[in-house]
Amino acid sequence: MDRSKIQDGDVPMPSKMTVFIVGGIITLALLIGGVMGFILYYETVDEGEVGVVKDKGSATGETWEPGWHRYSFPGGLMTESVAKIDVRPQTYTMSGDIHEGDVEADDAIDFLSNDQQRVSTDITIRYRVKSDHAPDFYSEFATHNKFQDDIVRPTTDEIVPREASEFDAIEAETEEGREQIGEAVLEQMQTEAPDSVEIEAVNVRDVHLDPDYVEPLEDVERAQAEADAQRERSEGQADADRIEAEGEADAIETIREELTEEVLIHEQIDAYDSGTVFVVDPSTQSIIQAESSDDSSLFDDDWGDDGGD
Repeated sequence: MDRSKIQDGDVPMPSKMTVFIVGGIITLALLIGGVMGFILYYETVDEGEVGVVKDKGSATGETWEPGWHRYSFPGGLMTESVAKIDVRPQTYTMSGDIHEGDVEADDAIDFLSNDQQRVSTDITIRYRVKSDHAPDFYSEFATHNKFQDDIVRPTTDEIVPREASEFDAIEAETEEGREQIGEAVLEQMQTEAPDSVEIEAVNVRDVHLDPDYVEPLEDVERAQAEADAQRERSEGQADADRIEAEGEADAIETIREELTEEVLIHEQIDAYDSGTVFVVDPSTQSIIQAESSDDSSLFDDDWGDDGGD
């Protein structure tokens, strides 16, 4: 029979090329389906995360550690899913600087100090979700953002004014004051935090005082600094004068010690030879030049008696 002529009722046979193409398409589809099934059937949990297994949207209580995990077969792909909770330390910052805090606004915590001054403070809260309580955290908050909005910010805003109000404004601004406020707030937040979360640290980063309160204090500090500087200058001048006086006294004492009787006699002889008359003051042992004839009478009185002898 001539194959080029197809009669009624005859079924044409596909060519080898057609079979090859169709077979390739089917094989490729199976491969793609297998890869997609593998991707959907398996789930990866990254380091620092805990996978909370859900069934029909509700947490089952089962958790997955970091690594590859597969859903239950065959219904897992239809009903199960995993929510990944970051269990590494998280921070939430409330600051008056819109570029520093988690909220792009003035988010500092305000309180009234013990001496009735308005104070605002920048605070950072560090916390982490407990790995074994990740399902509870997911059931209650689902995400870190919701926990921060519902717990961290409101609780901090409540606790800080209560604990920090025991401090005077100046005391709260010191490093020691900030540490004490942070410790007090940390203790209270640990008490009030849910069991699924551990509050690790509270850092009071900065304290801002009311400018109307700060300016007079700065004026007093400047005046005190100027007074201290003036006192130091005065004390320095007094010390210099004292040192100079002590040096002069030491020099005079050295001269007196060197004016022995032998030296004095030698000086007298030299004076006679040069025609200059000196008088030795017995009280100070100093040599004084006689400036008039009246002064020479001192020698006449003293040496004249000896000559008469």
